[in-house]
Amino acid sequence: MRLAIVGLAVVIACSPPYTQVDTTGPDNDPTPPPPDGVAAFSVAPMSTTGTLTPLGSLAPPGHVLPTNHVYFYAVDFDHPPAIPDSTVRPVLAPTTGTVDQIIQSPGAVDTKIIFRVTSTFYYMLGHVVVTQPLKVGDILHAGDQVGVSNPGATVDLGAYDTGVTLSGFANPARYGRETLHCVSPWAYFTEPLLSEFYARLRRVPSAPDKDGHIDLDRLGYLAGAWYDQSLPIDSTESPNGWPRTVAFVTDYDDPSLVRVSIGGTIATPGLWTIPPTAPRPVDVTPANGLVAYPLMYTESTNVQWGLMLLKMTDATHLRIEVITGSQAATGAFDGAARTYIR
Repeated sequence: MRLAIVGLAVVIACSPPYTQVDTTGPDNDPTPPPPDGVAAFSVAPMSTTGTLTPLGSLAPPGHVLPTNHVYFYAVDFDHPPAIPDSTVRPVLAPTTGTVDQIIQSPGAVDTKIIFRVTSTFYYMLGHVVVTQPLKVGDILHAGDQVGVSNPGATVDLGAYDTGVTLSGFANPARYGRETLHCVSPWAYFTEPLLSEFYARLRRVPSAPDKDGHIDLDRLGYLAGAWYDQSLPIDSTESPNGWPRTVAFVTDYDDPSLVRVSIGGTIATPGLWTIPPTAPRPVDVTPANGLVAYPLMYTESTNVQWGLMLLKMTDATHLRIEVITGSQAATGAFDGAARTYIR
């Protein structure tokens, strides 16, 4: 039941994500950082006793891939209130930064704002209802109010450093700088917030770290993200790319658990797991031949939703077919199989 509550909360708070993808290179960003910018967060962007998450949460169809930002939730997933939280909370700048981009999806009431802090370090606040005139080039200092949250909703916090490049993407050309240079926002908080937030993060004690990860590809193996061969490389992180994406990754809360994230195209969007006896994606190679994954509901590994058939034909090509509703343990491809690539 715990995972069922989490899945519901993520979908409500984060769908749909913002639709603009930033691919501007760091060398031609015209927005200067503030003269006193420091890559350190001294203020919590939102005051809440709700759940805090590491990097890498999943919520298809929007977040088919592990998310490159973290969340300040109004609700505690493990102790949800009987009455939905309707509080509107102030959203504050966690450090001094120059407004670099203001992004609003069509029809959205909230906004995503990217701030430049130093020559290489940026941070992002998402799902903010801006309550004051704000334009590119404005400088906001740590503790300044940026806006407010939606009633009872989440606020996103992301950070990236163009001096850091993640090494775990099979095809880095598919990603914009917020993903390719993603860093954990939690690591940039100063004390006492640093210790408080790490103690509250929703991640099992057995995890190797508290921060989470998003670059989970393993070239030559099944693990990681795959894209329908019809998807242009520059559309990977756009709404056009979400349905044509499949990911074989680990759970953000408990990285010992496998998650199969489906954006659409081959089946209804959803997040599933596999039986503990099935081969782990980090172990599957072309040498395995046909692999059959019974897709299980994440809340209970003994309830099967369908059957996924897989075959890596080489290191960068994967045949996939999903038979919705099948309770079989294995099967064979038919005309519905599609080819996915890195």
